[in-house]
Amino acid sequence: MPFPQSQVEWILANRARILRYACVPQFLAGVALFAFAHFTGRNDLHLLVRGARTPGKIVGFQRRQLHTHRSPSSTGMFGRNVYLPIVEFEAQGTVVRFEDSKLVSQGESVGWPVTVLYDPGKVSLAMIDRPFWNWMPWAPSLAIGLLLTLASLRGLLRISRFTSVHTQEHKFNENVAGPKPASE
Repeated sequence: MPFPQSQVEWILANRARILRYACVPQFLAGVALFAFAHFTGRNDLHLLVRGARTPGKIVGFQRRQLHTHRSPSSTGMFGRNVYLPIVEFEAQGTVVRFEDSKLVSQGESVGWPVTVLYDPGKVSLAMIDRPFWNWMPWAPSLAIGLLLTLASLRGLLRISRFTSVHTQEHKFNENVAGPKPASE
């Protein structure tokens, strides 16, 4: 296969134009990461900001099928089984049970005490309080999405500034040169 010299020459000749519009894919990726962070972390963030903490305990585990795109040849089935903790805690005089959405560490078992974060206005909205894992997976997505969006907005401002400077420069050159003579 021959080396694509013509494409390389085109890219080098149009480098400024390509870099000028590189902010568009950055912006789209930032918006996609913001959407992912919103849908995966809105309840977690709500609980971290406005939630109340109370002691609870793991009272059981619920078996769930975690679907993966791996070949079924090794086990005969797609995916694998995971066990999500069922946690019980007392809030406002009532006993509440919920299934946490995150896996537990290897050492936790039935009867294990945990700290629960819950919404006092809606006690069914709760999660196990894990200092680091409370922020996964949505917080890194939010941070990277914020960086990409800010970088793309900076690029968009450069585009608008570049366009307005060249438009003003063109008008200035027309005024200095005077009106164009009419062609006969």
